[in-house]
Amino acid sequence: MHRLFSRSCVLFAVLAIWTHFAFGQSNYGFELADIDQGRLSNPEQSRNRLSAIPINALSAEEREYYQYLNAYFLTFDGDLDAVIAEYSALLEVSQSPDIRIRTFSSLINLLGAKKQWQEGFYRVEELLALLQNHPDSTYRPAAYIALALLYKQINQPETALHFAERALSIDNIDLFHKCLAMEVKLVSVLNLDIEKLSLSDFTDADAVCNAANLDYELINIALWKIKWLKQQARYQEALNVLQLTLFQAEQFRQDSQLIEIYNQFATLHVALKQYEEAQQYAEMALSLDNIDSFVGAKITMFDVLRQLAEVKQDFEQAYYYLNEKLSLEKTMFETKLANEMAIQKAWFEVDAKQNQIELLDKQNDLLKTESQLTTEQLENSLLALSLVSLLLATLLFWSYRSRKVQAKLRYYAHTDGLTRIYNRGFFTDSAENLLSQAQKNNNPVSLILLDLDHFKNINDSFGHQVGDWALTQVASTISRCVGQHGIVGRLGGEEFGIALTVTDSGVGMRIAEECRKAIDNIDTSQSGYNFKLTVSAGVGCSSHAGYKLDNLYAAADLALYQSKHYGRNRVYEYSANMSS
Repeated sequence: MHRLFSRSCVLFAVLAIWTHFAFGQSNYGFELADIDQGRLSNPEQSRNRLSAIPINALSAEEREYYQYLNAYFLTFDGDLDAVIAEYSALLEVSQSPDIRIRTFSSLINLLGAKKQWQEGFYRVEELLALLQNHPDSTYRPAAYIALALLYKQINQPETALHFAERALSIDNIDLFHKCLAMEVKLVSVLNLDIEKLSLSDFTDADAVCNAANLDYELINIALWKIKWLKQQARYQEALNVLQLTLFQAEQFRQDSQLIEIYNQFATLHVALKQYEEAQQYAEMALSLDNIDSFVGAKITMFDVLRQLAEVKQDFEQAYYYLNEKLSLEKTMFETKLANEMAIQKAWFEVDAKQNQIELLDKQNDLLKTESQLTTEQLENSLLALSLVSLLLATLLFWSYRSRKVQAKLRYYAHTDGLTRIYNRGFFTDSAENLLSQAQKNNNPVSLILLDLDHFKNINDSFGHQVGDWALTQVASTISRCVGQHGIVGRLGGEEFGIALTVTDSGVGMRIAEECRKAIDNIDTSQSGYNFKLTVSAGVGCSSHAGYKLDNLYAAADLALYQSKHYGRNRVYEYSANMSS
C-alpha cells in the first residue's frame, strides 16, 4: 500500500528534474543534491538522510532547498493540506527561481488533487510569469507537465496537449518527464482526434516509459492502446495486448488499473460474443474492495451484465442491472456538473480579480497623465509671464497647442488605448443616444455582445503581447464588418459591443454572424504563432427588450451566455423563452 500511495501522491505532488542545484563548495549543498537524486528510488532512506542535516548550519539558499525536499517527503504522510501549507510558506520566502518553479509545479498539482481550483489557477498565472522571466531554467519540463496534468484533469485536452508538447520540445528532458509528457499527449490526442494516432505513437511512448522503469505509466499506455484498438474494432489484437497487461498489473497491484483491465476484458469478450468470459470478468471487477470509488467502471460493468442477462433472456435481471446503471449515471452526471461549475466559478473569480488589477493600473496611468498635464499648464503660465515681450506670439502658440491637447484628451476619453475603437464609457453614452433617437422614430435597435473564446489560454500560452495582437485584430475585423452602420466599442478585457439601428432583428443576427465568420478566418500566423481565434456572440433587439440600455444589455448578455454554454464560436439571439 505504501508503494501505491507514494505513486499517486508523487505524480500529483512533485514533478521535479533529476539534475541538482550547485551550491558552491558547501558539503551540505552536495548532500542535499544527492538526497534529491535518490528521493524517488529510495524515499525512506533519503528522508532519514535529510532529517540528519542540521538546518541551522545551512546557508539561505541551502535552507530553501532543504525546505523544498522536506515538503516533498511530507507527501508520503498523506496529509496533503499540510504539504500545501509547507509549499505555500516556502513561496513566501524563496528567492531561488529554480526552487520557486519546482514548488509552483508541485503545489499546482496538489491543489488540483484537492480540487482547490481558484487557488490553483492563481498559481498557474504565477508559474507562467516565472517561466517567462526564466526561459532557460532546467526545471521547465516538470513545470509544463504539472500544467498539462492540471488541464487534463479539468478536461481541457487542447491546453493539456499544448503543455505536453512544450515539455517534449525541450532537448534535455529526462526519461521520467518524457514518459509523463508522452502519456498526456496520447490521452489528449485520443480525446481530440483519434485518427491522428498510429500504432507507432504507442510503441514510442512504451519504449520511453520502459527505459524510465515506470510501471504505472506503462500499464496506462497499454490501456489507452487497447481503447484505441477497440475503437477500430480490432478486438482480438486488443485482447492479446490486454492479456500481457494483466500479468504486469498483477505484479504492480494497483486497484484502479486492475479494475480497468477487468472492465476491458469484459467489454472485449462481449464484442467477441464470448459471454461466459465476459460474465467472469465483470463479476471479478465488481468484487474488488475499491470498486465503489470507480463509478465509471461500475457503470460499464452493470451495462455488460445487462447485455449478458438479455442474451440469456433473463429480462428481470437485465432490468435490475439497467436501473443500477442509470442510478450511477445520474450520480456521476451530478458530480461532474458540480465539478465543472466549481471550475467555471474559479475561472470567473480569477478573471474578475485580474480585470480589477488592470482597472487599477489604468486609473494610476490616468492620474499620472493628469499630473503631467497640470505640470505642463503651470510651466506654460510661468513661461508666458516671463516673456512679456513675446506675449502675443506666446498666447497664439499656446492657444494652438491647447487645442491640440484638448483634441488629444477628447480622443483618449472616447477611445480604447489598445484597439483604437470606442471605450466602454463612450460606447455606452453613444448607445443611449442612439436608443433615444430610435425610440422617437419608432425604429428598432440591435445590441450585439461578442466575447473572444478561450482568450486566457492565448495569454497563458503565447504571452500578453500576442494577446494584445489578437484583441486589435478582432477589433479591426468587427469595425470592417459593421462599417458606418453602427457603433463599435471595447467593453472590457476580451468583450466587444455593437449598437446599430436596424429594420428588423434579423439584421443584427446577420451582422453578428458576419463578424463571427470573419474572426474565425483571421490568419494568426502573422503573430508568430498558429492558434485559432473565435468569438461567441449574443444579440438583443429592442423589439424584445425595449429601449432601455440596461434591459437590452441584459438580453444580449443572456444570449451570449447561451452561445458560450452550447459550444462557443456561435451566435444566439435573445428570445422571451430563453432561460438564464
